[in-house]
Amino acid sequence: MRLIHDLAVRRILYRRPIPTMPDILVIDIPPRYAAPSLPLGRYYPIIIETRFELDEIETFLAAERDFPVVPDLFDRRPSALTGGDIVFCHYAAPAPEWPLLLLCHWPANFTVMVPPTSDSFARGCYTTAMFESIDALDQTEDRLLTTLGRHHPVIVKPIGTAHPAGHA
Repeated sequence: MRLIHDLAVRRILYRRPIPTMPDILVIDIPPRYAAPSLPLGRYYPIIIETRFELDEIETFLAAERDFPVVPDLFDRRPSALTGGDIVFCHYAAPAPEWPLLLLCHWPANFTVMVPPTSDSFARGCYTTAMFESIDALDQTEDRLLTTLGRHHPVIVKPIGTAHPAGHA
């Protein structure tokens, strides 16, 4: 079996809105594999920082295997993108019926506060959340801003949206 014919049949690439942020491959997990622990109960985001990694994940998804596996090959790989600022980056839905995405990049002085054995940060510095509406994204972002207090993140919002968010 190949993941591209089973677990990852439906997937789409959220292109980086600015060069210093990653692309994100989002897999719409079929109902038989979906779980409440996934964003919106069914999506699996994969943070891709380079063109090489995009080729690597596509090769991984196309590989012949005996059974389905979680496509988490980058989850613990250290990020190649560094920076000293907290960054909140909005990703528009790249096609109808896909969710909006909020990617947060956390600098080392924040990530060191979490035990290294924790799965809190993908690639050691990112968190992601997905939303069915811009209002839900904005509410979450407002809560994060309130929590951060005097720490002001850089907020990246693309001009307009590619497609309205919706349930795939």
